[in-house]
Amino acid sequence: MSKRLLQALLVVALVVLAFALRGRGPAAPPATPEAAVSAFFDAAARGDDAAYLALAAGDLRKSLRDSRSQLGTPAFRDGLRRSAAAIKGLATTRSADQPPEGLALDVELVFADRNERQRILLAQSGSGWLIAAIGPATAAKPAIPYGTPVFEEPPARPQPTPPRTTTQP
Repeated sequence: MSKRLLQALLVVALVVLAFALRGRGPAAPPATPEAAVSAFFDAAARGDDAAYLALAAGDLRKSLRDSRSQLGTPAFRDGLRRSAAAIKGLATTRSADQPPEGLALDVELVFADRNERQRILLAQSGSGWLIAAIGPATAAKPAIPYGTPVFEEPPARPQPTPPRTTTQP
């Protein structure tokens, strides 16, 4: 009888474990190339190395894993956070020159003192997109620095002086 009880408990434990782990598989890749790039930089800003690596494909993923292995996970996460901390904005446009396989986005990263442009190649993975390669960044100083007011501040209005009241004895 105790052998059957042990088997029943094992089955119940496996069923409970299956329900607990349900939905914890790898997340589906982002549905659009633009969403994949945004998620990639968001993961870097959070220092989420697992999500960051999950958004990379092929040789890029291998290279990033090697970097994490050489630096150690804490230093790799810190590097991700530091690399994304200064980014003020991100703009993506589909490149005019598309590769034969996948898709290319021209990405512009806005920093307080400069803008950087780089080409990111993406590969379709199932119904989503992963980052397959990142080109070198070229920096340019914007004509109008980030944070410059667009309109002039109106001059401060003089405060009206309250009327004087006099009291007569």
